[in-house]
Amino acid sequence: METVGDFEYSRKDLVGHGAFAVVFKGRHRKKTDWEVAVKSINKKNLSKSQILLGKEIKILKELQHENIVALYDVQVSPYLVFH
Repeated sequence: METVGDFEYSRKDLVGHGAFAVVFKGRHRKKTDWEVAVKSINKKNLSKSQILLGKEIKILKELQHENIVALYDVQVSPYLVFH
């Protein structure tokens, strides 16, 4: 298991991927019944879309609706952005 903030995931539990990101099934480390999606974005591919990512994070932090994915945390490592 890999750890990102309060969450953990396994690279074997791939949910999907797109042009800039890979999404894994994860869970909260203390609340193990709390399943989440961990989105991993490679910074190498981010240079052109950094402004869009910033906007996405800002909007998801502000929105709370049952039909919109909730954003719980954002973590940045030297090579990856997780949210």
